[in-house]
Amino acid sequence: MRWSLVIVVALTAVACGGGGEPAPSVVEGSGEVPRCEDLEPIELPSEHLRDEPVYVGNEQPVEELSAWAQSRPGFEELWIDRNHLGWVVLAFSEDAEARQAELAERFPDVGAVVVAVDWTMAELEVLQQRVHEGVDLESYTSGVDITRGVVEVGVGALTDANIAAVADRFAGERVCVSGSDPASVPEEGPQPQAGEGWRLLADEPVGEPYRTWIAADQDAYARLWSEIGLSGEPPEVAFDGEVVIWFGAVYSGSCPRIRLDDVVIDHDRALVHAEIVELGAEPACTDDANPRAYVVAVERSVLPSGPFAIQLGPEDPPGGAFEERTLIEVDLTERGSAPAPDEIGPDPAAAEPQPTTVGPGEIIETGYPALYRFWLHCGPEWLGPLNDVMWRSDVTQIPPEWRERMHDSEELVVEVLIETDPATLTATAGDHTIVYRPSPEDPPGCD
Repeated sequence: MRWSLVIVVALTAVACGGGGEPAPSVVEGSGEVPRCEDLEPIELPSEHLRDEPVYVGNEQPVEELSAWAQSRPGFEELWIDRNHLGWVVLAFSEDAEARQAELAERFPDVGAVVVAVDWTMAELEVLQQRVHEGVDLESYTSGVDITRGVVEVGVGALTDANIAAVADRFAGERVCVSGSDPASVPEEGPQPQAGEGWRLLADEPVGEPYRTWIAADQDAYARLWSEIGLSGEPPEVAFDGEVVIWFGAVYSGSCPRIRLDDVVIDHDRALVHAEIVELGAEPACTDDANPRAYVVAVERSVLPSGPFAIQLGPEDPPGGAFEERTLIEVDLTERGSAPAPDEIGPDPAAAEPQPTTVGPGEIIETGYPALYRFWLHCGPEWLGPLNDVMWRSDVTQIPPEWRERMHDSEELVVEVLIETDPATLTATAGDHTIVYRPSPEDPPGCD
């Protein structure tokens, strides 16, 4: 059995219930184990909420609130509710109304609220330990979700068998299951030996990860085979009509079951890439990078004509893995053709550090500028969500300094800076800056 223990302190989720009475359990007595995604977080007590302050980073006085709460009976945990202005939520299992009155008196200008819960952290931690001892699965994760007051069990694929392994022991308790749709998990099966226009020559856990290369003649093939570290003699390849491509795949040591399902020839992008899938839908994988070499013979007739590229998947290589993308600056569809040394190599553009950009839904550090991908189809009035906040300006028309820098897609990269006290965001491009402030409203959209 392989399992992972995770304490889920969900700092961006909606918090637990409020008022003076604990929110009723959504799982006790149900006779089954629900899916975590179906459990609604318990809502905040609206009578104790205000429209300000708005927290856009981590400027909340969490340490002071925690110290105060820990001195009171019944305190269980606190978290940040990004769905309500970044307020701090403090969960109490007893006398919540009294604690709310004390909180309002002690911290009158702070965005914080008390919620009543009908569980304790000690109970949830004991339950999590019971899950560890009682779930009969080879691999799973478990964690305490304090925003719902349950123990979440990650089972990989949400198959009937995996759900039953949890429900058989914990139906009706504060336990929920999470995982992927079984329909999205690749079917089990052996490694394909061939596909349209290609055949497998080698499949071994050797070489280097995040690498690709090509050999178009016998000498280059022999060198490549040796450099990868493959065993045995290289299978025969008819180089008049074929080339050899190495996909240096990567896998996690805790999730080693991967499979090459296809070699994709994308003529529109002049790209050859692998289709490599992970089998088993493991609930968690370590982040170590282990190599697996897939070496294939590809028919020249199916290759993109003229210069083309090779990489592991359809997406560009990750940062720091520029050698994954190999450029071939010659047409290899011609029988027997081979690239000269200066006609093959890693993509120099991929080797250059690329500026990191963020987009809607992401988080940046306050007080430090970042590059933001701003899609201006609806104009510049609304920006975000960024740091879980929708930002609004008084500007409704795209300024000329911005328009001249826009792409055809109506996307513009702007430099954004979020500052606190008061919460503001500035967006700058072409020496022109627009000031934004948090908005409790949602943008209306546009045609």
